[in-house]
Amino acid sequence: MEPVKLLDEADLLAKAETQAAGTGLISYEFVVPELDPLAVLETLDEPAPRGYFENPSRRRAHAAGAPVRQWRGRGERRFADADDWLKATDAQLTCVGARPRIIATFPFYPGTELEGAEARLFLPGWQVVSEDGVTTVTLVEPAGPGCAARLAVRADGFRRFSYRSTPPSPRAPVPTVLSEVGGAWFPSAVLRATELIKEGSFEKIVLSRAFDWRRNEPFSAYATLHRLRRGNPQCHTFLVDEDEGCLVGATPETLLSLFDGAVRSESVAGTTRRGESASEDASLAEALLTSDKDRREHTAVTASILRRLRMVGVLAATSRHAELLRLGNVMHLRTPIEGTMPADRRFLEVAGELHPTPAVGGKPRALALPFIPGFEPHQRGLYTGAVGWVRADGQSGKLFVALRCARLKGASARAFAGAGIVAGSDPGAEATETEMKLRTILEALI
Repeated sequence: MEPVKLLDEADLLAKAETQAAGTGLISYEFVVPELDPLAVLETLDEPAPRGYFENPSRRRAHAAGAPVRQWRGRGERRFADADDWLKATDAQLTCVGARPRIIATFPFYPGTELEGAEARLFLPGWQVVSEDGVTTVTLVEPAGPGCAARLAVRADGFRRFSYRSTPPSPRAPVPTVLSEVGGAWFPSAVLRATELIKEGSFEKIVLSRAFDWRRNEPFSAYATLHRLRRGNPQCHTFLVDEDEGCLVGATPETLLSLFDGAVRSESVAGTTRRGESASEDASLAEALLTSDKDRREHTAVTASILRRLRMVGVLAATSRHAELLRLGNVMHLRTPIEGTMPADRRFLEVAGELHPTPAVGGKPRALALPFIPGFEPHQRGLYTGAVGWVRADGQSGKLFVALRCARLKGASARAFAGAGIVAGSDPGAEATETEMKLRTILEALI
């Protein structure tokens, strides 16, 4: 995008104000000198809800805050209801530049009309997006007298943005023992789950564990995010807000990406640790690639995603052979999945069909999911949910699966990790897998 000259800016905003005629909202997107979205978010330090997503290896980052409008809802129709709100909001926008991004969060469970964590969409009053060294800012104001002038003043503030340095307090050592929610429930639950699999109740179920860490000093979400993005450049670092605190993490898994009609998803299932030497690492990788248990788990996830994409008409959804996704302390089997979006489908419609995948829920979904609350002694909330953004026109967006994360509130942190249980799963091995996954977030908490 070419920079907007200031004289042109005043004219464009004045025309938008006139066009809006005092109703709806005006959105203004413009280029600024390069900014670090996370540093902007930390400097402004606004109350919830906020949104932050970054993939360092792809040089993409996005921060947003100060909601102008938002939607919250529960129930089986939550993706459809969210899309209805999106359409209504988009119809009220007068845009100078591209249509704004809408921050989106969908908990693991749909909930009911009266109970459960709520899904949320919100239109940010400001957002900063950096891609390949180019930074754009999008501002939104309610239409009305003087809105063009207010947008111009706010735009000038971002062009002259100055960071505020706030070093965190000294980092406390990770405790050797964390408090597990529900005590030692996990091994017996894995055994019972494998019995149910033998009985034909379901093929796979994902069980998660939650661990609490309490200390004297408050946790710093921003410092934790900075450590996560430095230590996990291949992952998607994120921050989203829940009623119970903010969820921060670095997930390896994209639920759905849609740009220019190209659909992308991925199957990530099957895990082993990283080796302490090159030869051990290679040996572990070979064992993972040939593991019958892990390949069965991975194949089930891949087949389910492909089937659900085809159910909503995504054309030519294909998968290559499973590859290794090597991360800092674990590696996974990963299969990229691609397709072409039908002209009559929308981003949230497809996302609602995919979520939750068997990588975080179970298979068959309708049979496995009802068993999970009876096993897990904690509420998942946004953990294993879908978090990210969708363009206001509903035709593009990106949602990630909220993994490798912790919920922070003051001096308390609750970290989550899960494992897929299939026929042949061993309680000790599954417990070790969850503890390996926990290291990503625990070692980053500040």
